[in-house]
Amino acid sequence: MLLLIRDIVNQAAYNLDLPDVSKPKGVGRPKHNPVDGAKMVLMAQYFGLSNRVAQGYMLLFKEKLDLTTVYSYKTIERAYSDMEVRQILEEVFELTNTPIRDLEHEFGPDATGLSTSSKQNYENDRAKNQTSKGYEKVLVMVGLKYKIISSFRYANKPIDHESPYFESLLRETACRYGRLGLVAGDAAYLSRANCDLVAKLGGVPRFYPKKGTTLRQKGSAAWRKMLEDLIADPQKWLKDYHKRSNVEGCFSTLKRDNPLPLRKELDERKEQEAFTRACNLNIKRLCYLNYLENINARKT
Repeated sequence: MLLLIRDIVNQAAYNLDLPDVSKPKGVGRPKHNPVDGAKMVLMAQYFGLSNRVAQGYMLLFKEKLDLTTVYSYKTIERAYSDMEVRQILEEVFELTNTPIRDLEHEFGPDATGLSTSSKQNYENDRAKNQTSKGYEKVLVMVGLKYKIISSFRYANKPIDHESPYFESLLRETACRYGRLGLVAGDAAYLSRANCDLVAKLGGVPRFYPKKGTTLRQKGSAAWRKMLEDLIADPQKWLKDYHKRSNVEGCFSTLKRDNPLPLRKELDERKEQEAFTRACNLNIKRLCYLNYLENINARKT
């Protein structure tokens, strides 16, 4: 995992061609290497470390991660709000999807809440409808075969509905993978507009119908086709739909790998922390796929 973090971050920095910061210019606090910053936050989130403990781990893994120097814990904290570190992490996220770009064509959207306190449990609070406070909502699109997160959104404010985020998640996934097949989501994403969008991008919609759903297409042929398929062969339709269970498995892995709540106080750092966890999940999946499916994790 650490070696893959090192290699992917180095490749991401090479792709971005970031300016050299080894020679400080001007006055004020000297700029630190954002490549090291990206490696630090990925390592810290992988091990679930606070900033002070992460500083010690830097000494331990400096050679393994190919770090240029060792920073203070405050520099590690500031890396979570560094724009160049964010650029590198976004490129890392892109690179984690590259090895399966030609292999994955089925996707599912969903959302979950990441707690900000160790006293909270999202599953229990959701059952009591008490998730409006104390949680940061993240929305993802996940490959249903290889369980790699293909697109990620962080909701900066409490949201009542997940569906408005669906279009941006799907378009980003379609752009990244080129071709869509099955797109399966729960009833939160059920709408004629979403069915039309999936069909327009070449996919097959499978959104679980709600009570009172009718065949009236109201201009949406994809909506009527989806429901007619359900009527014609319910078992096959439900078999396709329940592939979305892999999205729940993805969230389960994310939360088991990161049992501690989000630690950062500033919103931009909290968002970076959540996004870093998603990057780590993808990198870890590539480690597994390298052995289980003989997929080259370093294919960039």
